[in-house]
Amino acid sequence: MLNLLRSLALATTAIVAMVPAARAADAFLEEAQAPMPAPLAPSSPVYVWSGPYAGAFVGYNTSNFDQSGGASFDGEGFVGGVYTGYNWQADEFVYGLEADIGGSGVDADGTNTGARIDADTDIFGSFRARAGVAVDPFLVFATGGVAAARNELSLNGFSDSQTSIGYTLGAGVEARITDNVTSRLEYRYSDFGSETYDLGNTSVSSGFDEHSIRAGVALKF
Repeated sequence: MLNLLRSLALATTAIVAMVPAARAADAFLEEAQAPMPAPLAPSSPVYVWSGPYAGAFVGYNTSNFDQSGGASFDGEGFVGGVYTGYNWQADEFVYGLEADIGGSGVDADGTNTGARIDADTDIFGSFRARAGVAVDPFLVFATGGVAAARNELSLNGFSDSQTSIGYTLGAGVEARITDNVTSRLEYRYSDFGSETYDLGNTSVSSGFDEHSIRAGVALKF
């Protein structure tokens, strides 16, 4: 009888010891049979254009001045300045407002009633709307708004300065250099209304238009 009890006790101990091992084996099988999660598809980074920015530009302008007597003369020169703005973005569409101000080295000269007349543009600026489409890392945009320029006309030793108001239209492409730095290349056409310049005993009414190619670099905040 004693031997039987010992045998039962040993058998019970062996069964109890096997339970954790059996549970571990079942857990291992369940884990091995569980489906592996699908790998995540690589995502392409999308550059967000929204927010404020500021930058600087350089460019080259060609101008044509029209006088009240029907005469006209041309000028050209380098320009440079700063710009700032704010963009909003909805999916791939980007729109915003931008202002710029700069200095000009454009010089023009011609004749007026047989005398030499000179025109110089010194300060200019604009306030414009912008709209474009983002194709990461590029932004293709169009722009348009109001423009102003300060000009000086000189004739027979007399000179006068006036501020001309007009409009400007353009288009360009902007590119991401880093997450906070962009570069751009744009073309602008501007047309300014006529102003009257008092040049001694002569009054000259003159307006002008210009074509501008500009390159810029900006910091996005």
